[in-house]
Amino acid sequence: MCWGVAALASSRGRSGLGFFLLSFFFSPLLGLIVVLVMKDLADESAKESEKRREEERREFDRKREHEKQLESLRAVTASQANRAPSSTVESIASISVADELIKLASLRDKAILSSEEFEQQKRQLLGRHAT
Repeated sequence: MCWGVAALASSRGRSGLGFFLLSFFFSPLLGLIVVLVMKDLADESAKESEKRREEERREFDRKREHEKQLESLRAVTASQANRAPSSTVESIASISVADELIKLASLRDKAILSSEEFEQQKRQLLGRHAT
């Protein structure tokens, strides 16, 4: 019976020799009870390895998706650069000027800037953009 307890303990991820000695010196029944009460380490290690594999798969999928996005961005950038690079720069500049005008209008509406200061800043932005 001691060998049976040792085999059961080994299958559950525990020391077979230790449980054989426990069963041999005390009682096979006591050894069996202790083995059955303790957690099954073999199941826990299997679950942990499954978790690790799942995390590795998610990380791989995330990296692959990231690479796809980078590749599509490169393709879009290359196609826009081949079409009209000056128009892209102009559109970016006009967007930034428009954003600045919106910010200035917001400051004017909050009474942080006076109407004269707003007009002066607007003329500066539009003059810079025209050159």
